[in-house]
Amino acid sequence: MYAFHLLTEHWLRYILTAFGISLCVLLIIFLLALYKGVSYGSVEYVRASQADLWVLQKHATNILRSTSLMPAYYGVALRKVKGVKSVSPVFFILASVRLNGTNATTYLTGFDLKTGIGGPPRLIEGRTVTSINEIVIDKAFAAKHHLKTGDKIQIKDDSLTITGISTGTNMFVIQYAFISLEEAYFIIGFPGVVSCFQVNIQPGFKLGNVQASIQSKLKKVVSFDKETFVKNNIQEMDSGIIPLLFIVTFISAIVLTAILSLILSINVLEKRKDFAILKVLGSPRGFISGIVIEQSILLSLTGFVFAVILYFPMISLIEKITPEVSVMTTLSQLIIVLAGVNIISLASTILPNRRIRQIYPLEVFL
Repeated sequence: MYAFHLLTEHWLRYILTAFGISLCVLLIIFLLALYKGVSYGSVEYVRASQADLWVLQKHATNILRSTSLMPAYYGVALRKVKGVKSVSPVFFILASVRLNGTNATTYLTGFDLKTGIGGPPRLIEGRTVTSINEIVIDKAFAAKHHLKTGDKIQIKDDSLTITGISTGTNMFVIQYAFISLEEAYFIIGFPGVVSCFQVNIQPGFKLGNVQASIQSKLKKVVSFDKETFVKNNIQEMDSGIIPLLFIVTFISAIVLTAILSLILSINVLEKRKDFAILKVLGSPRGFISGIVIEQSILLSLTGFVFAVILYFPMISLIEKITPEVSVMTTLSQLIIVLAGVNIISLASTILPNRRIRQIYPLEVFL
C-alpha cells in the first residue's frame, strides 16, 4: 500500500502523530464512559426502586436537584387512598462527616426499616441497615476514605457502624449513604418530615386512577409513576453534565482534526514533486486524493488502537487515585468513537487535497 509506505518513511513521526491522535481519542472515550457512569450512579437508585409511584412536594420533579419537604403525616392520608397497598417514607439529607481530620459530604437517605423500601439498591458487601446507629455507604466513598464494614463514622453526636457497601449509588460529586429514618430525624434535629413517599398499589387497580385519587386528596403533593420519575431524573442529570461533556468532546474533535490536517499537509508539501510526477504519468482521477485519505484513515486507526491499549490501564489508575470517578465502558461506545474518528479523518483531508489540486504537472521540470 503506497499510502502506508509514505507514512512509514518517517517511522518516528508516524508513531508520534498516532500517539497524539490517541490522546484525543482517549479523552473522547473517557468522556463517554464518564457520562455513562454518572448517569448510572445518579439514576440507579430510582430505577432499582420497587415503588409504583413517587410522591413529592408539589413543585419538585426529581430527587437530584429538587428540594422536597412534606409532613410525615401525609403518609396516613396516602394509606387511606383506595388502591394503595403500602407507603414508605424517605428522607434525604446532605450531611458532613468528619473523617481522618477532613470533612466529607454524603447524601444521607433515611428509610423505613419496617418496609425496607428506599434502602440501598444493591449491596456488594455486608448487609443493609436493620437498626439505628448503622449505616450503609457507597463503594466509591468507602474506597476514597479507606472505610470497610465494621468501621465506625461520626455524624453529629452519633457513632454509626458501617454494615454494608452499596453500588449504583455514586453521583460523581457526591454519594448516597443509607440510615434509618429515626437516625435521620436525630441528625436533622426534628422529626415529622419526609422528602418523598414511595407508594405501591394493590393488584387490580389502575395506576392512573390511584394517581388521580392522591392528587384530589392531597393538593400540595405531586405523584409520578416510576417510568416518568426515572425520565425526570435523567433529564435533570443531563442538563447538568451533558453541556460540559459536549464542549470538551467538541474541543477534542477540533484538536484531532487540526493534528491530522497539519500532518497530512506537511506530507503533501514534502511529496509535492512526487505527486507532480504522478500527474505527468497520467494517474487516474482521484488517485492522489485517495492516497491522502488512506493516510488519514491509517493514522486515525493507529491512534484509535493506541487509545484502546492505553485506556484500561488509565482507568485503573484514575479509579485508584479518585474512586468517586465512576466510568462505564461498553463496546457500543468504542464503536461510536471509532465511527466518529473515521468521520474526522475524512474531514481532515479537505485542506491537504486542496493543496494537491494546486500542484501542476509542469512543476516536475522546475
